[in-house]
Amino acid sequence: MNLVPALKWFHNWIGFFVSIVMLVALTTGVYLGCVDMFKRLNDHGQQFQPLSIEQKAEATETLFARYPEMNTVRFPTEHTPFIQVATRGKSIAFDNELNELSVNLSSDIPFYSTLFWLHRNLLLADFGKYLNAWASLLGGVITLIGLYLWWRVRKGFRLKQSFPKNTRSSSLLKSHIQLGLFISVPLIILCLSGFLITYKGLWTGALKQPQAAISYPLSQPSDWHSQLITAQAYWPDSLLVAVSKPMVRNKEQAPAKTLVYSVRFDSHEGVWLRDADRLSINYEQGQIESALKHSERPLSGRIAAFIRPLHDALNMPFSYLLLITSVAAIGSLILAFSAVTFYRRTFKRKSKAS
Repeated sequence: MNLVPALKWFHNWIGFFVSIVMLVALTTGVYLGCVDMFKRLNDHGQQFQPLSIEQKAEATETLFARYPEMNTVRFPTEHTPFIQVATRGKSIAFDNELNELSVNLSSDIPFYSTLFWLHRNLLLADFGKYLNAWASLLGGVITLIGLYLWWRVRKGFRLKQSFPKNTRSSSLLKSHIQLGLFISVPLIILCLSGFLITYKGLWTGALKQPQAAISYPLSQPSDWHSQLITAQAYWPDSLLVAVSKPMVRNKEQAPAKTLVYSVRFDSHEGVWLRDADRLSINYEQGQIESALKHSERPLSGRIAAFIRPLHDALNMPFSYLLLITSVAAIGSLILAFSAVTFYRRTFKRKSKAS
């Protein structure tokens, strides 16, 4: 079998079966992206007013004491002009005087939990998770093959062919090709990052940096005001945006240990990924244990830091969230068009012939 016919067979037949899984992932991704966009657009009636270090320390101490189950306190920024405490599936917004503005539970959003897990593992636990991951990887390969096949017979872009004029197979196929060209690169990124999120061991090691023998400044033990002043002074040109503590999944079985808090900064130095600079501090001892900026990571670490954000827009600009949600929506149309066309030309034609 020659190369081109083999690639066409792979693109058509493997693509048809992979498209079933990918269609579920993309349509649920559109829903999840829209939910995230609505959350980001809600400013709770607040206008951005920066907090002093004293106010941030007071908010951290007060909110962690008031809500011990929460693991992150976020401070107002130009993008989210309110204080927030959050844990998985729950967040609470406050004004700068710590008056509660709203409580947001993922369980209160219609179908959110079902569609999230449908996106993550097809509601099939670990089997579905790995099936989804490999379908994503194959989806990226199939997209690359499609680009190669188009390049061999390319005739340029045809904007008028982007959306089908009717339901005929020829019109659906032209739309499949045209729309696929527009979203091919971000779609490949979504596919590969989805695969890598499941197989974390392939890249999380690049995020771990060897501890260098650095003498960090000390602050007062068990004193948020002193420790946040020390943290801000260590990176004076960065904006302190959040404080997090490790999430305890099982409180009854969790061993008693000293918590090391993560203090996150936004350097505003052209790093597309926000909150990417992190400093770890031992609260009971007032000792900074590590400090690393995104720009100081080796290339492998900087790439690894983007893998999850590229997939779900975590700490990425709203424009990127809009982009990948649009790509998922267009990708859903492409897969639907290709599935219909392939079924008509393969299975329906055979049934007529018989």
